[in-house]
Amino acid sequence: MDQDITPAIVLHWNYRGFTEFPLHRLNGEESEITDIYLKENLISRVPNEICKLRNLESLYLSGNDITELPIQISELQYLKCLDISGNRLRALPDEIGDMKCLKFLILDENELTTLPLRLNELRFLRYLSVCDNKLQWLPQRPVFNYHHCEFRFWRNTRLRSIPYTLWYHMFRDQQTRSLNIGCLNILSHQHTSKIAKFRLKLYKFSSECEVELSCLPYQNIMLNTDKFSPPSLYEITKRQLYNMVCEAAKRQTYDTDYKYQWENFHCNNRLKNLQDTFSDINIDKGENNNKDENGNSDTLSNVTHKINNKTRINSDYTPKDIIEEHFKYLPSFIRKELSNGPLSRCEYVECRRPVFDYAYFEFCLGKLILIDNVENIILSATFCSKSCSDKWKIGRDVIPWTIKC
Repeated sequence: MDQDITPAIVLHWNYRGFTEFPLHRLNGEESEITDIYLKENLISRVPNEICKLRNLESLYLSGNDITELPIQISELQYLKCLDISGNRLRALPDEIGDMKCLKFLILDENELTTLPLRLNELRFLRYLSVCDNKLQWLPQRPVFNYHHCEFRFWRNTRLRSIPYTLWYHMFRDQQTRSLNIGCLNILSHQHTSKIAKFRLKLYKFSSECEVELSCLPYQNIMLNTDKFSPPSLYEITKRQLYNMVCEAAKRQTYDTDYKYQWENFHCNNRLKNLQDTFSDINIDKGENNNKDENGNSDTLSNVTHKINNKTRINSDYTPKDIIEEHFKYLPSFIRKELSNGPLSRCEYVECRRPVFDYAYFEFCLGKLILIDNVENIILSATFCSKSCSDKWKIGRDVIPWTIKC
């Protein structure tokens, strides 16, 4: 290393020409590092061993050539600031939702097309910036607290609309800190794509025009209120189970005695039937996912709340915690979908059901207040059923649309 290691060390390694993350220079003293500056180097990979920096609070990696982050970065439980702007990052791991102390997440000037749904588990996040990426859609709730986190997504030129709920809570009647957001332009040049698109009919200056929006990824069934189709039994089951898991996570967080009530929770006949059903189905459940550390089967009768034995920065529990500890009998793809959460919740305020891959859509216009002008933007609204969509539309000037394949 360039200097002797002392407790609470800040390493300034900007502009050093490093081609790899210089973890080997720490000589076994990784736990004493609190801040690392590695801006403007030639690093293309963050090693899995990044988790050895267990007391790291700030990591600055802007201006490198990184394309992905390892899952192990989520083990940096004390990390408060992560700056990975100016790289070639194509995706974020879902596990970023485990970084409970994160306050500042800077992702500008990368190649991100989507954001993990679990970002909204970061309760202490105060600044999230994803400007100058390739985002085509935004989550309905990208941050946990709409009112205490600044969210910037400017100059994502492929972004044509934002969710109604996100606009309502973060941008309605509030001035943004921007002169030109560089996206959401209704009549701008269309980005060509082979995937399905929404085709909206707008009227401007007494003339009709069409606008195309990319459909949300992972959304298999997209309907408007001209058609009626009931959700699948699989979709209904996921909605009900996810609500139960959310309620369990909430009670586990706020009720210190709730850990003694898990036996009653598992005595629920519906959950018992669910496990009995999956125990007889030969579906890949993931490696050793139905065995405990002693190799014993993790059934409803012997499952214990092992979360309480983990080292936690705070006492917040998430659906992922509940799924991992109490639903290991489910196939891995179902556990992952429930852990990440639904794409959105029903926009009808009296419903708010989770919506996974079956949704009714509506579109309307909203206004975004910039420093020097006001722009009209398209808002997308998601619903669990036709009835919720019809109720929401009352009194709103919605935009007619069809699907273009």
